[in-house]
Amino acid sequence: MTTARFTVLLPVHRPPDLLPFAIDSVLAQQGAELELFVVCDGTPPATVECANAFAARDPRVRVFAFEKGERNGEAHRHTALAEARAPFVAQIGDDDLWFPDYLATLGPLLDRVDFGNLLQPDLSADGTINLHSGDLADPAIRHKMLHEPFNFFGPSAAGYRLSAYRRLPVGWSPAPADVWSDLHMWRKFLARDDLTFGTTFAIRLAKLAAYERVSTPLPERAAELAATAKLFADPLGREAFSERAFKSMWRRLEDACGAASHALGVASQSLAERSIEIDALRQREQALIQARGALRAELADLVAQRAARAARPASPATTS
Repeated sequence: MTTARFTVLLPVHRPPDLLPFAIDSVLAQQGAELELFVVCDGTPPATVECANAFAARDPRVRVFAFEKGERNGEAHRHTALAEARAPFVAQIGDDDLWFPDYLATLGPLLDRVDFGNLLQPDLSADGTINLHSGDLADPAIRHKMLHEPFNFFGPSAAGYRLSAYRRLPVGWSPAPADVWSDLHMWRKFLARDDLTFGTTFAIRLAKLAAYERVSTPLPERAAELAATAKLFADPLGREAFSERAFKSMWRRLEDACGAASHALGVASQSLAERSIEIDALRQREQALIQARGALRAELADLVAQRAARAARPASPATTS
């Protein structure tokens, strides 16, 4: 049996409506040997059955069925990773999709860094795309992720070396209530000064923004995933999706540049007005200085006149 290059975690906590699309997305990866761990966090029995059906057909699939874990069942991921056999780890949400060459693109990045990511495009329910940007190689970005509520990619866009993960004092674990689960995990990597980081600026996935679809029935979400999976099966569809994603970022940058230019124009106008005011104040100051000089000269003249009068001899008194 060929040694796997990737261990892929697929955590799931809900009914199986969306799961087959994510599993198919992983098993369709081109040029990457893998093992897929479906980690069931207190799921309904139907979800475990669905995952086991895939495992029965494909030996690359393993199913880990757990009782519901704390918060998002992060600790179950750590338990599953204890049995990982591949040098690299990736993860996909059960409501996300990869391009067929996602792992083939992530692999070269993890050949040179311990923890990295690809770009994450969020696909909204109305079809618009929001492409997140950032670079893990940038110390300023890492500092921001460590100290602020900021994150520009989720697990479906991330990867790390298993050796780096196993050097962490604590791996996947329940996050505090005020910290996102993925950011809580990323900070464990980013806090280390003995690890390397990087980003590949490529689009090889779609993150279907779940926060917009909380109230959307699962069958409707499954239909949306089916349509997106069909799009990604076509190379032209993937190219069109990537183009739309980059255009969305370009428009956002244009808007930001336009807003910055407008703000700069307003600031420049304000500065010009302030300069005029300052010039007027300086002229007034100069006039006051001149007036003060004139007053001092007049005072000095008065003082001199008084001194002169005081120095005159007194007139003789007149005797009658």
